[in-house]
Amino acid sequence: MREGTVAEEGLLIADGQTAGVGDEVVTRQNNRLVTTGRTWVKNGDRWLVTATNPDGSMALRRANGGGEAVLPADYVAHHIELAYATTAYRSQGRTTDTAHALVSPATTREVLYVSATRGRESNSLYVDTSFDPDPATGHEPAISQRTARDVLAGVLANDGADLSAHESIKRAQLQAEDFKVLAAEYETLAQVAQLHRIEELLDRSGLGPERLAAIRQSPACGPLLAAVRDAETNGLDVEETLPRLVAARSLHDADDLAAVIRNRVDRWADAAGSRPRAGSGLIAGLIPRAADVTDTDMARGLQERAEALQRRAHELAERAIDQNPLWLRQLGARPSDPLSRERWLEAVKTIAAYRERWSIDDDPRPLGSKATARSIEVLNQRRLAQAAVNTAMRLTHATRTQRPEVTSVAVGLTLNRGPEL
Repeated sequence: MREGTVAEEGLLIADGQTAGVGDEVVTRQNNRLVTTGRTWVKNGDRWLVTATNPDGSMALRRANGGGEAVLPADYVAHHIELAYATTAYRSQGRTTDTAHALVSPATTREVLYVSATRGRESNSLYVDTSFDPDPATGHEPAISQRTARDVLAGVLANDGADLSAHESIKRAQLQAEDFKVLAAEYETLAQVAQLHRIEELLDRSGLGPERLAAIRQSPACGPLLAAVRDAETNGLDVEETLPRLVAARSLHDADDLAAVIRNRVDRWADAAGSRPRAGSGLIAGLIPRAADVTDTDMARGLQERAEALQRRAHELAERAIDQNPLWLRQLGARPSDPLSRERWLEAVKTIAAYRERWSIDDDPRPLGSKATARSIEVLNQRRLAQAAVNTAMRLTHATRTQRPEVTSVAVGLTLNRGPEL
């Protein structure tokens, strides 16, 4: 169980499945007679099975480590279910290594955001393009097929909250000010907008339908699309080079085609260097823009969110300058030279946006702990944010060297590497 393994045999539970030692389960009925310290067994509680007994009872430990319980056989048979799948509402606040979410035209924007942000390493969306709102009537032939892009565009426009006018305005303002929400929306739209184009490029290199399907379903598909966007943002010719990268060496023994191709794109981009094309750039210094989007509605949606992300980064930087938190003080004072001051402010925007994107709230280090950077996306953005830290400190140092009367330097700052993170 310590290694994440699950016993093959166990007890029959409410949903007709079998739960054994090591499985995650959820209780579906309140039972005040079974206490766990100061509380009791509640509907919706998540547990780890620690023992299954011959009399049908089951020993459990709370998933968060907050207590143990032994539930009788009757409760186990009727009120325990496996906890690997759940609704988006129940998953709020929960984080897993990987998350797989089913999306239909009935999904709301709020539910999509929760579903698409539970996984640390990867988040996969499975879009129902033949959704029948009333399957019991058996109208399947009458249901028109929709594209995944159409479904997701409709979901992003589908606000499911039943709020008053005042509450709706307040919520819209809060969402418009949240870098994390806007970034998730931009990434979702960008992946949908570019997936078909990237598939066409991959198809040129001889990948058949089965391999293209495997790439589409891989957890590394999103990072691959992001790597391609990043390369294009840096002025690299993806149209010509991507098919050659795929065909360069055999993929016959590759376990994950998307991950292998993404690695090739990253190495090619690193070797080619950065040559940003005019007008492209990174959104808030962090997020690569989606290029060559032909769908006008999708392009407009991406542009609106890009502008909102830039505004939010500016607001976060201005707030930090007003409040002067410890992380900002570590960067040094704002330069007095107008050009240096403008470049310093751009660097602060990127750092402040990174902090809100990855929920670095009270950590006094500009980028928080390295231990929190567990996914490819976080690592890539941390690298960009670290470059912004270095730029801000270099500009501050240049100002100090121009003003010899300032002789003291904050202890612990390393000018060429940025503060220790």
